[in-house]
Amino acid sequence: MEEPIFIINTTMTKEDYRKFLYIATFYKNKLIMPILLLISLLGSVIVSYGNGNFSWSRLITSWIFLFVLAIIVVIFKVERKNKQRVKTDKTGTFDSINTLKFYDDKIIMENKSLKSTGELKYKQFFTVMESKDYFIFYLTANQASLIRKKDLDNLQEFKEFIASKFAGNYKQI
Repeated sequence: MEEPIFIINTTMTKEDYRKFLYIATFYKNKLIMPILLLISLLGSVIVSYGNGNFSWSRLITSWIFLFVLAIIVVIFKVERKNKQRVKTDKTGTFDSINTLKFYDDKIIMENKSLKSTGELKYKQFFTVMESKDYFIFYLTANQASLIRKKDLDNLQEFKEFIASKFAGNYKQI
């Protein structure tokens, strides 16, 4: 039987999940910030024409205020989603050890505490993203699995391997 090129034991803590939600919200979709800026600008244009008189100072002030408000709303939504996921986790997803075995053409994923095993070919993945702390493997546009960089013995060698296997579907964020 073929030996794996890499065997990685990693885990996802509640804090890792929280960080992942922020990465998925603000970095995965590069349009989120421009959209928030545009929506807040449109709102501030409406506010700046209050009483039929245009005011540059009111435009700039309301734009800043509405943009900050939009960011706060998004953060609140992320925190609420995180709290809900942590509260409803009955399977023991957090802090359980995921063993990932990387072969030349596939990944085998195992989690003994969840009694689960899966095998996926590299071409079955939607995309792979690398952040400061994680490699994020998207199985679909909305379903992902994390590998913490601190769980890797040879980060550079693994990074080169992943970049070659997911060429075209790999990006750093």
